[in-house]
Amino acid sequence: MFNWGKSSKLKKDFEEKILECIDSLYNLALRMTQHKQDAEDLTQEAVLRAYRFLTKFEEGTNFKAWIMAILRNVFINEYRRKTKEPQKIEFEKVEDFITIPEISGVQEEIFTENIKSSIDKLPEELRTTIILFYAEDFSYKEIAKIMDVPVGTVMSRLYTARQALKRQLSAYEKERKS
Repeated sequence: MFNWGKSSKLKKDFEEKILECIDSLYNLALRMTQHKQDAEDLTQEAVLRAYRFLTKFEEGTNFKAWIMAILRNVFINEYRRKTKEPQKIEFEKVEDFITIPEISGVQEEIFTENIKSSIDKLPEELRTTIILFYAEDFSYKEIAKIMDVPVGTVMSRLYTARQALKRQLSAYEKERKS
């Protein structure tokens, strides 16, 4: 993946890998922050930190998982720092940047209208886990590494998130039928 011998080659390899996953980074950042400007800032900070610590990247490992872990760590650190600041409110509608596989038994019309809202209502840990699994196609093991939790925790969070989404979407469907 990276040629550690020459710095110009290293920079070029890094830029190529970043370009391959920048959309995924931004999409995850947007889902985590739920604010466009914060997502842009978070993505930029994660890329800068990845470049700064590029020598710590172990050749042969999953670059996308590595940088997603950096992004999540930056988010957590920023979240802790900002807990005392007033919450920002985004008035513009945010486009839905991810696709989630269809949940059986729920009509596609209800699904497309309400899935983003349902995902956004999930706690951060569940929201991030479900996005990494469905939108970014990471395995349980990769998600566990990104989120720095055991694989069993990832499985539990996915189950809990799915159940919460099914309940919310079922409620939307019942509401629509009445």
